[in-house]
Amino acid sequence: MKKIFFFLLLLGCFCLVHAQTNNVYISVAMPSDCPLDSNTKSILKNKILQMLSAEGVAGTECGAIIMVPEVNIINSNSIHGGMRQILSVELGITVTVRNMITNTVFNAMQIASKGEGYSDNEAKCSAINKIDVLNTDYSRFVEATKLKISDYYRNNTIALITKANTLASQQLFDEALALLSTYPESLLGYTKVSNAMTSIFKKCQAQYCTQILLSAQAAYSKHDYAEAAELVSMIDGQSSCVEQAKALLNSIKKGMDKQYNDIIAMEKEKIRSDECIKSAQIKAIKDIATAYFKRQTEYVFFW
Repeated sequence: MKKIFFFLLLLGCFCLVHAQTNNVYISVAMPSDCPLDSNTKSILKNKILQMLSAEGVAGTECGAIIMVPEVNIINSNSIHGGMRQILSVELGITVTVRNMITNTVFNAMQIASKGEGYSDNEAKCSAINKIDVLNTDYSRFVEATKLKISDYYRNNTIALITKANTLASQQLFDEALALLSTYPESLLGYTKVSNAMTSIFKKCQAQYCTQILLSAQAAYSKHDYAEAAELVSMIDGQSSCVEQAKALLNSIKKGMDKQYNDIIAMEKEKIRSDECIKSAQIKAIKDIATAYFKRQTEYVFFW
């Protein structure tokens, strides 16, 4: 059943509304070697999210466009205070906004902050807490970055599509879809990007189609008609093995009672819906891209 759940997640018919947006979206990712503890990382992540949210560009999921804070300890010393020593820490934070796949850096800024505490972690946490997210320098930085990102994508649409197609030709479908998945929908080039994503997804889907069909045939050979029907119903009507799927579906029908035949009929109606197929593609592409981002080891997403 785990296989069924995976394919349902990937190719299931999720009829969702896919709205156009007017902004780019920036996710927050921490370097895997960040010297902060988990609690302080979360505080820093939330600080950055507030900066992005103020300009309406906060991405609350994994994405290719990321804001990355690289934390360095500039100075650290002890201060005698009563019965216990107090540790003073000065942090220098280099914040870059980049595309994590192409490694293109759109913009960068420096943040300096000091903190005190009875331990190293407390002092670092104090320094992070003192960052004023309402500082107008940060809002200007985010606004300028948004424009740079839009300009980059507008000027590199064809190059990005070419790179994605090259990745797809190397069977790196997830990376190809991830590369294109965060292209700003408000730009005129989005139609070309969307068409490229659909084309790549169909190539990717061909692999999954074969896997699903093999699983369905195995279930059918065991007379597990319910599971076989469930698997066949997940095969997109535009897949390369759709004719084989139809043939298997007809065989399954003969071995099932009326209740199961009714279930198959309903599933076939879902498959026929072009709108639902498009929505399923969008959802599947998003899932594939998100899974790719989460597998990366250089950055950590806190979602």
